[in-house]
Amino acid sequence: MPTLINLCEEPDFCLRFVNGGPMADRAVDSVRALSLAAAAGGSLGDVRDALVVIGDFWASGRTSVHEGVEPLLRELSRQRAAGLAVVVGQHGAQSVPVVIRSSAVRLGVPLLTTTKELHDWHELIPRLREYRYRQAEWHADQLTALLNRLPDRLADAHTVTDAMQRIADWLAAAVDAEVVVSDPLRGVLAAAPDVLTRQPPRTAFPRTRTESLPLGAAGSGAVLTVTPRRALDDVRTELMGHAAKALGLIDRTRLRDQLAETRREVQLSVLQLLMVGEEVAAQRVLAGLAPGLLATESVRVHVIDCAREDREVALRQAEDALAGRALLARCPVFNHLIVVDPLQTDEDAPGGVWHTLEAVVAALPGHCMGGSRVYALSSVADAYTQAAGTLVTARRTAGRVALAEQRADLMDVLPPATARRWAGTLLRPVLTLPAGQREQLVRTLELGLEFPHTAVGRLLGIHRNTVTHRISKGFGLLGLDRGQVLNRVVVSTALQVVVKYGHDAHSADPAADFTAMVSAPEVRAWADSFLEPLRADRRDLLRTLRVWLENDTHTGRTAAALDVAPVTVRSHLRAAAPLIQRHLPVGPDETEALDGNEHEQALSGVRPLAFALHAGTGRPFLPAA
Repeated sequence: MPTLINLCEEPDFCLRFVNGGPMADRAVDSVRALSLAAAAGGSLGDVRDALVVIGDFWASGRTSVHEGVEPLLRELSRQRAAGLAVVVGQHGAQSVPVVIRSSAVRLGVPLLTTTKELHDWHELIPRLREYRYRQAEWHADQLTALLNRLPDRLADAHTVTDAMQRIADWLAAAVDAEVVVSDPLRGVLAAAPDVLTRQPPRTAFPRTRTESLPLGAAGSGAVLTVTPRRALDDVRTELMGHAAKALGLIDRTRLRDQLAETRREVQLSVLQLLMVGEEVAAQRVLAGLAPGLLATESVRVHVIDCAREDREVALRQAEDALAGRALLARCPVFNHLIVVDPLQTDEDAPGGVWHTLEAVVAALPGHCMGGSRVYALSSVADAYTQAAGTLVTARRTAGRVALAEQRADLMDVLPPATARRWAGTLLRPVLTLPAGQREQLVRTLELGLEFPHTAVGRLLGIHRNTVTHRISKGFGLLGLDRGQVLNRVVVSTALQVVVKYGHDAHSADPAADFTAMVSAPEVRAWADSFLEPLRADRRDLLRTLRVWLENDTHTGRTAAALDVAPVTVRSHLRAAAPLIQRHLPVGPDETEALDGNEHEQALSGVRPLAFALHAGTGRPFLPAA
């Protein structure tokens, strides 16, 4: 995500700091451009992480302008906006009254000036998405550049010194800083830029404090010291951390194992890019490590569950068996390995990726593996969700492996035209956001309704509180209570429709569209097929599941409504899960606390069950609009 500093460096935005200091590196999620009168009149809305640009700054006269800006600054401070930019004739602190400047400092709101007129900003706002894409490309290029500076082998001390110097040169240029690699006993090992070419600090960004990162394992004295000429944003801080790790690997003796670990970290970064739909950036990062590996349109995702076993054993065996034919990464959340198979060979051949991994799992007691159906490269997150859901079947099979069935899923049978119209109407408040916000919110909602928020945060490389904030924002825009499971079921289904089919214009009667959609013959047939194994059981599993959903998947309330013991409800849920080949959360031990009181659960099993019951029996009632 770009920061205020990044935007100040873009000539098109014509931005300069009036005050910034330690707040200058605030991330900017979006830009809002409006008049001072509109901002003061209650048209501000949600501006968290937004840069607010106001025009006609002096329209009300110098004597009264503070009366309009002071409440605005208080609101921006309360919502933690990225900052406030005012349109002025020329840059300089004198262009903004001192009382406004002092209020901004007191309230902790970064204050900037811009010489672009307000109508120009309305045309510039769409460029933020382009800038974000360029930043992602730049980040990918930098990771590739770092990877290319890792030596193939360290034959002697000269090779170590040369590699360290090349990384120091790269880091100094990438983060605009003075870089020194040193050791108390060996002195300076590398330094950049060269003393003869050092440039004075930029006046716009005062020199920030020096950062020191240790290179080696515990007890090692080697450190990377970085003195940036400006505040570091998250991307550059991450690059600095990667550089420290790479330098540490070079400085250690076990080079082969450490270089392999660096490659694994890069592969995890590639997986995280794929999970948020940045397949182009992922291809660029991986190009230096495995050229052409992701040059594909279709993939399968496989998830190996190592249970309570040592994951590193399975990792090494899988790496040796795959020999670079697929992207393999440690799951940052669970004790799993995630494999993205680019389907570049015959998947049914004995040497195909699936069969290779099947042999690895067979040799590792306690392990199991689930595989997805074929998905587009841009839909790795959906493929991962399906593969993880298939583990419930794999654990119950003799071979401990299971591929997702090729039978139709809900998304395969929904009538596309009606589904697009219904989903587009339901999600309209989200889909009409600016492009950058929309894509970020849709991706986070899509994963955040499938997995616990902590897991999503680790998969996406963001804090779980950020995940929770985005999901709360999305449901707030939709006017729905995200605490109700069936609301989450409907929203997640609409999101899947939009991701797969796109969306149409606003509908006048979304409830009628929903009824037509779930009443389609193909949907009814799918629902009957989905529920058939449950109907065959002598226990009334359908009734238990329906009441369970109607009671917000709360075991205790379900038991009371059915006049049975909670253990009976849990027994029915455990019996139903393998019959429908879906995971059903049985109790609080299978949910994850978000903030001490609130719990979220995966919807991969609940969603098709709710729709099949609704389409086949009319209950539970699903909120349609």
